[in-house]
Amino acid sequence: MTAKLSPKAKAELGSLMVNTSELVNLLSLLPKEQLSDYPLLQKELVSKHPGVRDYNKAIKDKQFSKEEYRDRIFAKLDLFAYEMAVALNTDYLIERVNLLVGADIDKIDELEMSEIGADVLQRILNDLSNHVRKQVQPKGDHPFLAERGRIDHKFWRHSDKAFDAYYEGYNTQAALDAWCQLNLNTRCPQSFIRWLKAYGDPRELSEWCNYVAS
Repeated sequence: MTAKLSPKAKAELGSLMVNTSELVNLLSLLPKEQLSDYPLLQKELVSKHPGVRDYNKAIKDKQFSKEEYRDRIFAKLDLFAYEMAVALNTDYLIERVNLLVGADIDKIDELEMSEIGADVLQRILNDLSNHVRKQVQPKGDHPFLAERGRIDHKFWRHSDKAFDAYYEGYNTQAALDAWCQLNLNTRCPQSFIRWLKAYGDPRELSEWCNYVAS
């Protein structure tokens, strides 16, 4: 199927096609499986990328080791994970630790993975995994942050209540719309169910929290 592009989009595509270096850079960032039909291209996009060449030269010149480079990456990932984790509801984790150490905060540093439990650790890792995509989505994807068009603030400022209603059984457009008219005095946007399936609980989105606090 051929996509039908607007004239402006076609112009941007044409500009990209003639700008080989920019096109190559964009292709190099694609997931490998999307270039599986082009193995030689896939290989050279990585091996001949200036960043990869600079990295290999730095390793060869002993500016740093592969392990030091890896550790710096994981240190950054630790920061990302912390920033996401504090935005999540982690009461279940705190409660588990309460049961283990009580008020002795220093004992937290001595806990083993097995003491916290695989079920709790798996839950928080799953929560973080689900939260990643929400964090990196462009803000324009959220209707309540749209720069154009009419925004129903009466609905979106209370969309957490509509989210709860959806999972309480009002899980069709007609049912949720009726619920919103009765409880929020407004209509439920046609796009809301699709939105909540993509992003989940609005209370777990920093953009929504900032929006309702503004």
